[in-house]
Amino acid sequence: MSAADELIGQVVNFSRIPSGKRRQEIQRELRTHMEDFITAAREAGRREDEIEKMVAANFGDPVEIAEGFAWVYRRERVMVRVGVFLLSSLAVTSLMLSAILALQTGIAIGFGTPVLHVLASQHTAIEAMDILVTVTTYTGLVALEELFDRNRSLRALALLALAFAILEGVSMAVKFRAPFLIFGVVNGAFFRTIQVFIKSGMARTGMVVAGIGLLCLLSFKVMPFHSRFAFTACASWLAMGAAYRKMPDAVARMDAALLHRLQRI
Repeated sequence: MSAADELIGQVVNFSRIPSGKRRQEIQRELRTHMEDFITAAREAGRREDEIEKMVAANFGDPVEIAEGFAWVYRRERVMVRVGVFLLSSLAVTSLMLSAILALQTGIAIGFGTPVLHVLASQHTAIEAMDILVTVTTYTGLVALEELFDRNRSLRALALLALAFAILEGVSMAVKFRAPFLIFGVVNGAFFRTIQVFIKSGMARTGMVVAGIGLLCLLSFKVMPFHSRFAFTACASWLAMGAAYRKMPDAVARMDAALLHRLQRI
């Protein structure tokens, strides 16, 4: 690869332009400009090694040029991230809800709990909202991180905390309480935090298991130890914990697939 091609590649890669078509157009424009400069230098009798140095000197810092392109196409980048966020949230929520309900139905049958009691209960509706808010919070944090250059995760978490505080203030003002909203936001932020800051997979799993264990202990506090509903609830939370543990991988794959598809437009 020539020095000119390397510089053009750096600009296009660092610019974070979401549209593949736009990136190709910019690449062609930069290459045409570069080829004209090289042709003029050759006609002036410059040697190839001199031309490479002249290209590097006249082209400028590729990172600064890329930042200029990134600023110009910032709105397109935001729109693509919003589209990925919405589609990914719906897709992953649907997958997780289907998997969790299937596991919980099997667990309920195993403990002798009526299946209709599981599927048609108010708890199932609240659980579905919990999953939706959890996944939406997680994918929202991922989308926010992509909009920042430095300290992405910390900035995204700060914005989430601010949004959550405003939402809680509004809900208190209108006297609307939604426990699933609080649980979902905290849950999604928790899973994103351990995904970013804890590198060991075993440590992540251990934290999830510890959280599920605490919920099981609380269930035995509320319900008799021998109650089948207490065991069913505990097994149900284990199923949810297993699904949530896989959520980061599902979101990453879904985001990559959707982003690749949208970037081809």
